[in-house]
This record gives sequence, structure tokens and C-alpha cells, in this order.
Amino acid sequence: MDPWPGTATEKDLLRFVERDKRLVELVDDTLVEKPVGWIEAQIALNLATALHIFVRARQLGTVAGADATLKMIGGNIRLPDISFISFGDMPGGRVPAQAVPRIPITLAIEVISEGNTKAEMRRKLAEYFDSGSKLVWFIHPKTKTIAIYEQASDAPARTLSETDQLDGGDVLPDFAVPVSEVFHLPNKV
Repeated sequence: MDPWPGTATEKDLLRFVERDKRLVELVDDTLVEKPVGWIEAQIALNLATALHIFVRARQLGTVAGADATLKMIGGNIRLPDISFISFGDMPGGRVPAQAVPRIPITLAIEVISEGNTKAEMRRKLAEYFDSGSKLVWFIHPKTKTIAIYEQASDAPARTLSETDQLDGGDVLPDFAVPVSEVFHLPNKV
């Protein structure tokens, strides 16, 4: 194993992400591979596309995908499946130039894979809010539900199903997309 668990650095993470094209997070000085499946990637793309169009048209900030490295306040480096960072949360209202910036993720979104544990996701949730996030969405492909968190908590503020509408609340006023569209996978008929 190179580097050994407990000895990894930001430089090691960037080598894996940039050169090897592997999604890894840095957790307690250990590189942890971030599992992503085909269905999870399609779901993330559906939502990221809707968010990007909305955010860009209104010049609200920036939307990034799963390879965007962001440093948490405790030093861990996370790669949310989708992140929205408002211009108001960026220093000077500008997208940072660093490869791994320490800026709050205004909205962090995780598409839950079968390999994700509850303990892992609780920890990510706490790290996101401790680092300044205002909203976190956990998307559950298996149940086709979206858990909305407005603070670090064991229970979401709301859980949406396919018949509901996902909205941006106070973070992204007027943003709305049917939950069914988030989970839509094209099939030839």
C-alpha cells in the first residue's frame, strides 16, 4: 500500500485524483477510495445538470462534480458527488485557484452507494456542517428517496420520494426539480 494508512498527504490525494483518475478522499491521513457506480453517476449527472443550469443562469456561484477536492475544517479532504458553492461563500466572490481549497460547501450532495456505511455518512454530514455547509442532500438510489439535512442530525429535516418536488429552500430559492427526474434513467422503448 502506497502510502500506508495514516501517512497519506494532500499531495498523495492529488496524485491519485489527477494522475491516476481515481476518486479518493483523505480521511485521518488515510486515502479512502470513493465508490461510484454507473447508476449513481447517472443520478448525480441528472441533478448536477439541473443545478448547473439554474445556478449559471442566475450567476449564483459554481457547481462541481465528484472530482472536486475540498478541505474540511478538521483537515480531511472530501469529494462530494455534487457541490454548490455560492459566490457569497467564496473568498472575494471568486472561485479559488488552489487544487484543494478550504471553503464552505454551500450545498453538499452525496449519492449513497451500497458501500457507504451509516457511520461514514454521519461523519461526512457532521464535517460538511462543521465546515460551513448550509444544506446537505443524501440521495438514496435504492429507495429513490432524497434526505434533506439542514443541520448535522441523525434524522433528516425531510425525506422526499419520487412523487415530490426537490427544492433549494433558503440556499437556492426558486430552484425546483421533480424527484422523479433526478432518478430518471433513459431506457429505449
